[in-house]
Amino acid sequence: MKVLMVMLATTVVAYGYGYWDSFLLGARIPSLSAVSGGMCGATIPDHSSAMSVFINPSALAASSDIIVSASGWHLSWREEISYHYTCVEPYRYNMGSMIPKGAFAFAVPLGRGFTAGAGVSTVSQYQMKAIVQEYYEITPTHRELWNTMFTDAYGNISEVLVSLAGVAGPVSMGISPGIRYGSGGSTTYSNTIFGHSSSSVISWEHSGFALRAGASIKLGCNELYSTHTTGDERYLSFTNLGALSFLSFMNGGYLGAEAGFLDGDNLNVTAFTRLPGAIEGSSIYMGVNGYRPDDALKAGIGLSIGGDYSFHNYRVSAAYHFHSRYREGTAVPVRYINHVYDAGDLLIVSVDRIF
Repeated sequence: MKVLMVMLATTVVAYGYGYWDSFLLGARIPSLSAVSGGMCGATIPDHSSAMSVFINPSALAASSDIIVSASGWHLSWREEISYHYTCVEPYRYNMGSMIPKGAFAFAVPLGRGFTAGAGVSTVSQYQMKAIVQEYYEITPTHRELWNTMFTDAYGNISEVLVSLAGVAGPVSMGISPGIRYGSGGSTTYSNTIFGHSSSSVISWEHSGFALRAGASIKLGCNELYSTHTTGDERYLSFTNLGALSFLSFMNGGYLGAEAGFLDGDNLNVTAFTRLPGAIEGSSIYMGVNGYRPDDALKAGIGLSIGGDYSFHNYRVSAAYHFHSRYREGTAVPVRYINHVYDAGDLLIVSVDRIF
């Protein structure tokens, strides 16, 4: 029971997906639009999507059109736990699948270079199930299983934002304040080999202020941009700085790079590109990124690919985003673990309509 309570009370500060983060951070949705998802979650100014309310509000500045956007996604994860070689059963493999979620946003031009917008989106999910094993030491070279815990964590965090963006010379700026709210909990059953079994049910509710902001400046064929999102005890903050280069030989496409900090000190670096597709009106997106939290054994990696097709006043986009990390056993609050590997898959589809 003591180990169970330690698990439930321990905060694991990490990137925000995988079983060990389910009590606090859940699975942070890495991309709220398919265009961003096709570039490993880069927060580029996307002038054709109202999802910029969440991703980079500066993109909406000086818009002359009404834009309505919607997106939906499915997120899954898997986790491999490697125990110390002296444990009786030294390996555990967990899998999970989130309930499909989505987002909706719109933007309306106000004139004089200003645009207003609003949106609602799920930003973090908690649908996770897993099995945890605890061992006790018989001798320095022999350990045996004494406790097995079955845990189901559930819930989600959402945001409702309003947005205002404007232009001052070559600089575009946008801000999206609102509320971040949600509820969930966890149920854990502890089956102890020696002693009584027990169960624990914890529920939580969350509400607070949320702020997303962005700025961008065009310098010839280049564009610089920055974004910031506030965090709290259930959602990590992140700040990004990036650059785009529109190269003539790419026929309207671009190359870009973005560097940022997750939760203030975990460095995240992304490289991405947009290329014209083989079919007129289509584009292809690709991205790769890496990050290294304090407890990482290796740099985490993300890979993505996506595309879109524009016809009439519509744009339909789809993307696949894979992300993984490899952490030291000390990253989780259970003894005799050598390392933890977890990975996530995001499939996302978006539709944008310009009026």
